[in-house]
Amino acid sequence: MKPFRIGDVEIGRLVELDGMSFPADLIFPGIDPAAIARAREWLDERFLMRDADQLMLSFHSYVIRSGGRNILIDTCHGNDKHRPAPVDYCHEWQTDYLGNLARMGLRPEDIDIVLCTHLHFDHVGWNTRLDNGRWVPTFPNARYLMTRLDYERFEHLSPDDPEGAISYHAFQDSVLPVMAAGQADLIETDHVVERDLAAGIWLEGAPGHTVGSALIHVRNAHGHAVFCGDAIHHPVQAEDLSIHIAGEYDSAMSQRTRHDLLARYCDTDTLLLPAHFASPSAARVIAPQGAFRFRFDES
Repeated sequence: MKPFRIGDVEIGRLVELDGMSFPADLIFPGIDPAAIARAREWLDERFLMRDADQLMLSFHSYVIRSGGRNILIDTCHGNDKHRPAPVDYCHEWQTDYLGNLARMGLRPEDIDIVLCTHLHFDHVGWNTRLDNGRWVPTFPNARYLMTRLDYERFEHLSPDDPEGAISYHAFQDSVLPVMAAGQADLIETDHVVERDLAAGIWLEGAPGHTVGSALIHVRNAHGHAVFCGDAIHHPVQAEDLSIHIAGEYDSAMSQRTRHDLLARYCDTDTLLLPAHFASPSAARVIAPQGAFRFRFDES
């Protein structure tokens, strides 16, 4: 996805890793192979392998530049993080995330706001970096905004909790340190970001994946974009909205949120920016013959 503009707002994608393959039934336990077969009729190899039931995912953030402010949405996995099973695939990862930020012309010091759509390990990891054995905020001048609902649930999770298994360690090393540094703000799911910005930027509750998951909207006279977080993980879910990832707070609620999102913006000009769609990532919802599909923005 190339950077694009909505009026005077510029939106770019900051990649941690793109095009990483996972077995479909590992990401979505119990997925019906028939749904994968149907998806092959309209998804190419960027999203779904032709010769195996392997899904391609991306791990990326988005950067909004508006009104002289730089807003970072979600922060992926991070480097050097202790991640046991079931998320040990990213244990002590080393990626060039900050190098990719520099290639966008930004330093960590240039980020003014970090917005977390939710507090799972692959959305908060770069909140912090390792410095002489301590986790410190990666973005020293930023306010980190996270929903109060997620924070208050995650602070009580244990590693033995099904949801805590993928969240406990990330909360300790990627959330609590920014709170201790005095840089975190707990917000409600209808929070309006920086009311003095030229464009409207606000949150909307999208519960299910976590209790406090949120969508982030950018809208002005020139267009509308919605940062989806994990309301939808992969285009194959359009084949069956009940397809869900393991470790969610409430998968039935997540399905309702996913349906409402796709139905609301189907056949409109609103651009969806999911957290894990492989490049080009940006997509509009369409419904040929009554079934949800995505038209990917190739610009």
